[in-house]
Amino acid sequence: MKKYSMFCSALMAIYYIIQVSVPGYTIYFLSEKGFTASEIGILLAVFGIVAVFLQPLLGDMADKNNNIDFKKILTCIGIIVAVLFIGLYYFDNNKYIIGLLFGIIFVFVNIMLPFVNASCFYYTNRGINVNFGIARGFGSFSYAIISYVLGYFTKAFGAEAVLINGIISAILFFIVIVLMPRVKNAYVQIINSEYNDSDRHNGGNNNLIKKYPSFFLIVIATACAMTFHNADCGYLIQIIEGLGGDSFHLGIANAIAAIVEIPTMFLIAKIVKKIKAKKLIVIACAFYILRGFVFYIQSMEAVYVAQVLQMFSFAVLIPSTVYLADEMMFAEDKIKGQMFIGMAITIGLIFGSFLGGQLISIGGTKLLEIGCIIIAIISFIFALIGNVVNST
Repeated sequence: MKKYSMFCSALMAIYYIIQVSVPGYTIYFLSEKGFTASEIGILLAVFGIVAVFLQPLLGDMADKNNNIDFKKILTCIGIIVAVLFIGLYYFDNNKYIIGLLFGIIFVFVNIMLPFVNASCFYYTNRGINVNFGIARGFGSFSYAIISYVLGYFTKAFGAEAVLINGIISAILFFIVIVLMPRVKNAYVQIINSEYNDSDRHNGGNNNLIKKYPSFFLIVIATACAMTFHNADCGYLIQIIEGLGGDSFHLGIANAIAAIVEIPTMFLIAKIVKKIKAKKLIVIACAFYILRGFVFYIQSMEAVYVAQVLQMFSFAVLIPSTVYLADEMMFAEDKIKGQMFIGMAITIGLIFGSFLGGQLISIGGTKLLEIGCIIIAIISFIFALIGNVVNST
């Protein structure tokens, strides 16, 4: 069992090293290549929409075809991402090619997430104990270390350091996913959900919103929370530069956020046994509101405090949504549920990237923070309603 946990932890760790480059240093990289905040917002929004359409298609394909699983999909995507990063390294003087290649990388890195998460539950549902929280904690740990290191290297060598990190991590990801073992002839367990057999066909299998109303309200809350997250954290380099900092300080800020995630991620499996995932999401949304007010102070100290609060916002939200899908949906819908969570996260990327770029262009970082606080309040409201609505 340790072998399977080690593979899941390694996969998660390397995936989040890729995320240091995309989306962690996306705004920095594109800004260094001549893109304005408004252009970056539009670019990420367009390619984010592409990711939203592709995610459910791949999820539905994986649900319906037993010969296609997370391993095959991630193997293909790993090759594509590695090739695109290498191409970006050799064509980094052409702004239009940079925008196209980076946008496609952005799409595939976001598509990868639900399948990386599903790798843990692939083993768990086959009777092999893999703790998702611990695996995700290794992701946060690797993100923290590489964020700090990349902050140093970008200051010393510029934006190319982002590409080198992407190339190396994508190749390592491909190697790990190829080596990950499958479990043959295993009995797939049906994890208990809030629904009983009499509820299975309520609303029909084709009407998932009617079938799982509480789940989808919380998906909306997740999309709003991730809009906040990507508007604030995505454009953190602009906030930091406005305070006199640079990419090195961005690395420190990202590292702080990732480090404080680790205890939450490691303990989340125990926490969700005592507090339902949907209640944890309400708590996470409340802390996003608090983070918004702290960011509004606009000092370097406030930035670091806001990043510490990631321990109770992002670090609670993301693993809780993974458990939410696994606990609340029937076996035949679980991968689609993960896809909808992935879509919510990507929609948050779309609106966060677009909104952040436009608000900064119109009224600077002060207006950005006002917008983020409003979005956080909306996410909290939807999360509350999702807890009240009859889930059946």
